[in-house]
Amino acid sequence: MSDKVNNKVTVEIFGVKYPLKGVNDVESIQMAAKMVDEKMRALLRQNQYLPPDRIAMLTALDLADQLISLKKDYDEFWNILEENRSDKKNT
Repeated sequence: MSDKVNNKVTVEIFGVKYPLKGVNDVESIQMAAKMVDEKMRALLRQNQYLPPDRIAMLTALDLADQLISLKKDYDEFWNILEENRSDKKNT
């Protein structure tokens, strides 16, 4: 039996309601949905003639780009920490 909890929540993104179930807490799911909705609406304000599927795709690409950038920063941070630990052991 799994010890993971399946939280259920309905969120609204770009005017469409989605019933979701996940292991993350409800607040995290809602925050993610709000972020996606806000990014989609910001893109629509920039170009009101974009179809919803294009807005969704551009939003996904933007969020993926941000995730890649954060992962690079995270990896660099851990590399610096590891170097500092090695330097302290060698002194």
